[in-house]
Amino acid sequence: MFSGPVLPLLVRLSLPIFAGMFFQLLYNITDTVWISWIDLEDPSLVGGIGIIFPLLFFFMALGNGLMVGTASLVARAVGEENEEKLDAAADSGIFMAVLISVAMLAGGYLLKEQLVGALGAEGDYYMRALEYFTYILPGAAFIFMQNTLIGVLQGEGLVNYVMRSMIIGTVLNIVLDPVFIFLFGWGIKGAALATVLAQGIGFLYVVYVFLAGKTRVPIHIRLSGIRGKVMAEIFSVGFPQTLGQAIMSLSFLIFNRIVIAIDPLALTAFTLCGRFDQAILMPIFAVASALVTMMGQNFGRRLYDRMLSIWHVALRVSVATVTVIVLAIVVFAPRIFSLFTDVPEVLSYAVAQVRTMEYAFIFASFGILGRSFFQAIGKGWAGLLLVLLRLVLLAVPAVLFFVYVLHLGIRGVWFGLIFANLSTALTAALWVPRTIRSMMEREPMPALR
Repeated sequence: MFSGPVLPLLVRLSLPIFAGMFFQLLYNITDTVWISWIDLEDPSLVGGIGIIFPLLFFFMALGNGLMVGTASLVARAVGEENEEKLDAAADSGIFMAVLISVAMLAGGYLLKEQLVGALGAEGDYYMRALEYFTYILPGAAFIFMQNTLIGVLQGEGLVNYVMRSMIIGTVLNIVLDPVFIFLFGWGIKGAALATVLAQGIGFLYVVYVFLAGKTRVPIHIRLSGIRGKVMAEIFSVGFPQTLGQAIMSLSFLIFNRIVIAIDPLALTAFTLCGRFDQAILMPIFAVASALVTMMGQNFGRRLYDRMLSIWHVALRVSVATVTVIVLAIVVFAPRIFSLFTDVPEVLSYAVAQVRTMEYAFIFASFGILGRSFFQAIGKGWAGLLLVLLRLVLLAVPAVLFFVYVLHLGIRGVWFGLIFANLSTALTAALWVPRTIRSMMEREPMPALR
């Protein structure tokens, strides 16, 4: 981690995370298919689950916050060779996860009717959403605790175990879904229970990894292993991560409102393109995950020259990978989107959007990797600023200006988002190297051991 070529190490740490993300994306697709097959003429089945997605997204955001905060802490402690902090990392993180789990489960069950109603569900949609939420809620506890331990594994660089836990949970879910839904006749409740059981088994696998002694960080499960300072460090990086995901969700609610006011068919295309945008971003997120580990450990060891090399290599890998994917989607856009819609207007909007906007994702690498860099060195709020720039502070005013001042219609939305991505990329491209160089000037680098 502290010497040798950067590229092979970056690829070795990124590929397992990418594989895990791919399987989770596959699960999302198959889960929707199984649920829709309960009754192909009942739109409330898939629609009801869609209604409670903001609640599920909130749970995922909390879990990701715990994961990133823990990964950053562990990576820096490994670099510093701080055994005291490493010894307390897992227990302190799990304690935070348990507290959050108790609060979410208690609040969720006490207020489930009010929460589902507040999301606008009515009639059959309300009943479907309430049923699914009731049975999926225990899975939140597994998300929080598993993500915390995955953060430890990621911080140590043990990403193969992370990949296996993600694949185990995903494959089990895909297999259990039809059994619980159709064989047992549990319907939408079966889909939720299959997910919870799969999450639980995935969590048990991660616990096994720790109990089998395959990690440097131990699990003691004792109050004496909990450290307030360690929890504060996890929170200082994890909370901005959670807040950033919440802001991301809010920003796209704003964009959706603007787009649907222009043309409802444009919103259909905007949503359809969004599914492919996730596929484009997956390689960047995989590299960003590896970046937290590599930057954090080298920051702890104060190897600033190597940090600069890691930054440049990570950018080149992300930009090259995303460029290939973007060009493929742009070239084959008409064929791709014709598989999902027969409406000429939707197809026209979708093709025009990807051929206008998709190139901006090449520059999104800078902002996303910049955020991970700041998380790795324990400056979660600086990373949050890059999210705010890309999705709120620059994007929202730019979209409003292009749409309502220049009257560019749907193209105004595209141009506004392109402007925000390019501006954030420039900010990160200048800010990250300058931050690393300022570290070099403040203190000399230690000799390699």
